[in-house]
Amino acid sequence: RVLQLMNLTDSRLAQAGNEKLELAMLSFFEQFRKIYIGDQVQKSSKLYRRLSEVLGLNDETMVLSVFIGKIITNLKYWGRCEPITSKTLQLLNDLSIGYPFGKSCWVHKDEARVAQICVFPFQSEHFSFLGINNQSNLTDMRCRTTFYTALGRLLMVDLG
Repeated sequence: RVLQLMNLTDSRLAQAGNEKLELAMLSFFEQFRKIYIGDQVQKSSKLYRRLSEVLGLNDETMVLSVFIGKIITNLKYWGRCEPITSKTLQLLNDLSIGYPFGKSCWVHKDEARVAQICVFPFQSEHFSFLGINNQSNLTDMRCRTTFYTALGRLLMVDLG
């Protein structure tokens, strides 16, 4: 239900958004990541069967694609909201530590949504925290550090 709600709210972000709802969704993603994404998780979990039935998300890679889409959407529309930007970048950072995420970025690079995080033109007009100007603050610098650390990890993925 959270993923369905996310689709609805993301489609309306250009008009308006709710900061508390976005933060709640990010908390959900963080808990979901800890429980259902990783090498230790059973891929035949009831959750993945249900996600396949309801949303057409057949496996972990497709779920990671949803995560990537949410990360990009948040950074694009909520770039001026420090709590959402920080929490979104922390999610990206946490995902970049795990092997499945890095692998999915490169193995499925032909899928536009998955590949976006690796090849998206990261410029300050897209993501405000990347802007370098006289008004750059400590929060923007921390966000940039987290962002580039996660991207660096993704670039260093060894696919064996």
